[in-house]
Amino acid sequence: MTMPPLPPTGSPADAAIDAAVQAAAEKAAEKDKEKAATTTSRSTGRTGDTATCDETDEDTLRLTRDRLRAGLSGPLTEAGRWGAVSLAPGRFSFHELHIKRDLPIIHTWMNDPEIARWWDLAGDIRTTAAHLAERIRLTHATTYVGCLDDQPVSYWELYRADLDPLADHYAARPHDVGVHLLIGPAAYRGRGLGSLLLCVVSDLILRAAPETQRVIADPDVRNSASIAAFRRAGFRRAADLALPGKTAALMLRDRSPVAGSATRSAASA
Repeated sequence: MTMPPLPPTGSPADAAIDAAVQAAAEKAAEKDKEKAATTTSRSTGRTGDTATCDETDEDTLRLTRDRLRAGLSGPLTEAGRWGAVSLAPGRFSFHELHIKRDLPIIHTWMNDPEIARWWDLAGDIRTTAAHLAERIRLTHATTYVGCLDDQPVSYWELYRADLDPLADHYAARPHDVGVHLLIGPAAYRGRGLGSLLLCVVSDLILRAAPETQRVIADPDVRNSASIAAFRRAGFRRAADLALPGKTAALMLRDRSPVAGSATRSAASA
């Protein structure tokens, strides 16, 4: 089922958004060229002309067939078509990220002190745009805005953890799916919504991706509220990982033989 689009926001001005998106796109494209040049040098023993990167629509997250073959689990690219799930707080659904539409609100969320403490993306709108542009170009990840009754309340990054640099730090299994989540509006935090949504999304991932046996997360070990939310959502703390920039708690949710059991548990918590 295709959900209605998110309502647009009016600030900052469209011109500022265009400039930020363009600057982020150019920076990401330059990184792509540098990576391609390095790959060419390693494979041929010399530097030289490299093939130009495929053009990417900067306004929306899209993954080509080549990118899918490169690693991302197909079902993760279809979360926007999973439909809505009726929950006590409202009907939850994913909306595919659209930079020019969603950048203002995500920028606002990233500058909330409680979120900035863990995401480290506070700053002007170019900082947020650069992060989103980088996520769009990843071949093993996809990005969504989570909504309640079509109102944006959360930001999600779903990715193949076994194809991510994170796999260098834990015993990854094929088709592990990683989750990054933030609850944006302050009024929605501290009410158990995070654990409920983590349950719902984990269930949806495991149902949509039969090859995936585990959903994982890596919150900062100091983020006790996040770790508690993952535990209420059926995750277990398997290890602590020394990652670049933080020590993370490796949270794992294994495929449950009883579909929806974790969701029901979180809903009653």
